[in-house]
Amino acid sequence: MYNSRNIDDLRPDVAANCRVFLSLCKAQGLPAMIAGTVRDAAYQLDRYNKGYSKSKRPSFHAQGVGLAFDFCKNVPGHEYDDPVFFQRCGRLGEAMGFEWGGRWESFPDRPHLQWSGPEHTYRSSDIWAGRLPPPMPLYASEEEPEMTQEQFNAMFEAAMQAYASKVQSRPAGQWSAQAWDAAKKAGILDGSGPQAPLTREQVAVVLQRLKLI
Repeated sequence: MYNSRNIDDLRPDVAANCRVFLSLCKAQGLPAMIAGTVRDAAYQLDRYNKGYSKSKRPSFHAQGVGLAFDFCKNVPGHEYDDPVFFQRCGRLGEAMGFEWGGRWESFPDRPHLQWSGPEHTYRSSDIWAGRLPPPMPLYASEEEPEMTQEQFNAMFEAAMQAYASKVQSRPAGQWSAQAWDAAKKAGILDGSGPQAPLTREQVAVVLQRLKLI
């Protein structure tokens, strides 16, 4: 099972705002730490079986997606037992533009923040279908120096290139290894970058090789 706490595993725009979130929490005297960023299918299923999630499949937390992170209180033995802490942190995240899981009525998830688009319209079904929200604007406040759009664009482009290079070298997961090898042997995929995202033109080539178009 794979469960990362590395902020760099998040999509670059979300990673940048995650770091701002931690800075804002620190400025408010809230000792927040990151408890999870991306995970694989096996870890998500384990969370589901233990009653910590209502979904068997990772979506916003999925590897190669990186649109959500979980946080907790950085006080040993009291990581999750302070509702006021999560309320205050959740409100900070919402002020930045994140969707806070503590607002969910059917399955409240107080340690969870995700970027689901400017109006929070993106759902798990969108992520599974490959429909991802646009880049999250970098949040600026009195505690954080304001960054120009040009600076953010340059930072985002560099971070995306670094992120693409990082996931390109990751091997196929255990749950997909057999299917990945079969697709490679059949000539449907070239065998490179099993966890790298597909562009639309690459999807078109795959569909053509499958004789679906």
